[in-house]
Amino acid sequence: MKKITNLLLMLLLLMVAACEKTDDTQDLEEAIFNPGDKKVGLVLSGGGAKGAAEIGALKVIEQKGIKIDYISGTSIGAIMGALYAAGCSPDQLEEMFASLSEKQAQNSLYIRKMISNLLEEKGVSTFDDLKIPFRCVVADTKELKEVVLSEGSVLDAVMASAAIPYIYSNVEIDGHIYVDGGFYNNLPVDVVKEMGAEYTLVVDLRQNDESFVPAETEFLIKEALKTDLGLAMLGNAAELVKDYFKNRPDKPKYEANKQMADTYIHPNLAGYNALSFGEGNIKAMVEIGKTVAESKLVIPSK
Repeated sequence: MKKITNLLLMLLLLMVAACEKTDDTQDLEEAIFNPGDKKVGLVLSGGGAKGAAEIGALKVIEQKGIKIDYISGTSIGAIMGALYAAGCSPDQLEEMFASLSEKQAQNSLYIRKMISNLLEEKGVSTFDDLKIPFRCVVADTKELKEVVLSEGSVLDAVMASAAIPYIYSNVEIDGHIYVDGGFYNNLPVDVVKEMGAEYTLVVDLRQNDESFVPAETEFLIKEALKTDLGLAMLGNAAELVKDYFKNRPDKPKYEANKQMADTYIHPNLAGYNALSFGEGNIKAMVEIGKTVAESKLVIPSK
């Protein structure tokens, strides 16, 4: 009887262990990438410095000769997506990213100039100039809603998509004041599907239930919301960030979009955060992105 009890206990423990499989194990399971003749849409999420893992995924996409037909992105995903759609190689993106210090990365004028130079080098000014159709997500500070930008200045659009209050300046486009699209849609799978994608290849930088806002910045914003001076500093974005931290309007859309991913690349970036800049961190996250992408982009032999 004791042996049977022990056996049952062992089986129960094995079942619990299987149910509690870590993200690490899940993310490294092999998956077959087989869109056939379907149009492929690439989705790049926000995540600040963790966007380095997206560069790793782009390296694998190129190595395997995968054709991307559409791209959507939010925040750092918008920056990476726009530059890739403009013709920048993953190696160029890695060089750019690895050269940034944390201080430089938080200077919106510095980042704007850097992106501007790369776009100008590729002959890109407007969305119409891009080699791959691209859309980016921003948040409208007046109407408190997600907006998808698809025309006009690519530079203005991606700077708006990455404009986390207290880090980057709000961006005005056609009379609207925009900030980081992650407030409403940090994983815009729905956007790329609306563009015409029939198969979605998604890179998600979110770790567990974290906010896309860096922890240090989140603290500063929450403190600012408590005072008149702080509210004045947040300006047009005050009501939007107040609603975000109270209601987290991004969560339902995030979960719905995650379910629509056909190939889901989710690098485990524990120990890194949105401000983990510096050459060593960036190169390490690029390699993590490559490793996970290689396991998820196994192309069947013909």
